[in-house]
Amino acid sequence: MLKLEEGNLRFCFSPRYTNAERFDDKEKNADGMKAADFVAETIENLYFIEVKDFQNPCATDENRRSDCEKLGVATKMKEKNEKKGDRKSIFVLEMGETIKDSLLRKYALGEKISKAVIYLLFVNFDALGAEERGRLKAKISGHVPTGLKDERFTEFTNITFDLVNATQLKERHDISCTVINVPKQPHTPKNS
Repeated sequence: MLKLEEGNLRFCFSPRYTNAERFDDKEKNADGMKAADFVAETIENLYFIEVKDFQNPCATDENRRSDCEKLGVATKMKEKNEKKGDRKSIFVLEMGETIKDSLLRKYALGEKISKAVIYLLFVNFDALGAEERGRLKAKISGHVPTGLKDERFTEFTNITFDLVNATQLKERHDISCTVINVPKQPHTPKNS
């Protein structure tokens, strides 16, 4: 069974996965380009997997606050007087850029993509309800190149996008996620 770790999360890929590896390598990434955290393959599919852990106990308060603020803006419904394109969410734009840059990197490395492409965004945040997840998925879908009509893209013509939590990741894609390396809370002696 293939295993990869991101932060305090371990991802275990079922035996149907023929390969799974870290793709977001700081030493290999071109400056200014994003990359999905992992790339994995089955016989039929090529997966780009981006992990966003809003519950990482090792995150600083400042990082957690900033990340939750970005996610909050991304999941809000559009206001009545808001015009299309106003108040674009940084989080939504970054997730769209991640898959585009990841595909570009694969091509730049001379790798042909001859399988169906699936972009998975794993969001670990229990407080994010189904309605917010649905809005977030719809917004990000608008930034994922799902229909590649250019004749140069002959090997594949579309990208499937899915936003999942741990249960959905296991049920839909046969990848399990467990929490590891949870730091112990410091012991506070009681006053006698």
